[in-house]
Amino acid sequence: MFSRIKGVVYRNILWAFRSPFRLFDVIFWPFILFFMLTLFLSSVGGNEEFFGVIVLSVIAWRAIYFVSFETTAIFIEDHWDRSLPNMLVSPIRVHELAIGGAITGVLKTIVVIFLVLTVGSLFYNVALDDPLTFLIGVLFLSIVGFSVGLVHFGLACVFDKRNVFTLSFLVPELVGLISGPYFNIEDMFPEWLVAILNLFPTTHAFNVIKSIFGMAKADYQMLFITTFFWLAIALLVNRYLYDLGRKKGTLTKV
Repeated sequence: MFSRIKGVVYRNILWAFRSPFRLFDVIFWPFILFFMLTLFLSSVGGNEEFFGVIVLSVIAWRAIYFVSFETTAIFIEDHWDRSLPNMLVSPIRVHELAIGGAITGVLKTIVVIFLVLTVGSLFYNVALDDPLTFLIGVLFLSIVGFSVGLVHFGLACVFDKRNVFTLSFLVPELVGLISGPYFNIEDMFPEWLVAILNLFPTTHAFNVIKSIFGMAKADYQMLFITTFFWLAIALLVNRYLYDLGRKKGTLTKV
C-alpha cells in the first residue's frame, strides 16, 4: 500500500514541476492574498499582532484548499487524461489514490509555510513563537481539507466532473472564509449562524491559531469531536458515491 501511495505522490510532484498552474498555486496566489491583507493593514496602522494572525491564517487557509483540491483533482485529471480506466484496473485502490493526493496537498502546504513565514519575517518581523499550537491548527485544517476532498472525490464519481472541479476551488475557500481566520465569528455573524459554524472543525482550528495571539480561546474538545465527525461522514459519503458511480457507469464516462 505504502509503495503505491508513494508512487502517486511521486507522479504528482513531477506534474507540479511541469505545470505552471501548480507552481503558481504554491508560489503566486498565497502571496497575492498575503500582501493584499498586510498592505491594507499597514495603510490603516494595524497592530503588530494582527500581522502575525494574517501570516499564520494565510498558511492555514491554504492547507484546507491544497489538501482538498489535490484529493479531488488527482481523480478528475486522470479522467481528463483518459488514463482513469487504466488506473482503476491497476492494483492501486481508490483510498490510496485519495491519500496520495492529500499528501501532495500537505507537501504544498509545507512549502507555503516556509515561504510565507520567511516573507512575513523579512517584511513584518513576524516570528512563530508557539510552533506546536500552530502546527496543531494546520494539522486539523489539513484533515478537514481531506474530508472535503473525499466528498468532492465521491461527487466526481457520479456527477459532471467539470462542475465538481469548480466546487473543489469554491468550497474550501468559502469554508475558510466563514470560519473566522482573521476575526471572531461571534462579532460578525448572527447567533443562529454562529451556532452552525461552531459545528465546523475549521472554526475551532482557526481559534487554536488565533489563541497564540490571545484573540480567541481554543476549544480542543470541540476540535477533536467535529473533525472526527466530518471525517467519518466524508468517508461514508465517498464510499456510497463511488459504489453508486460504479453501478451507474459514470466513473470513467466521458
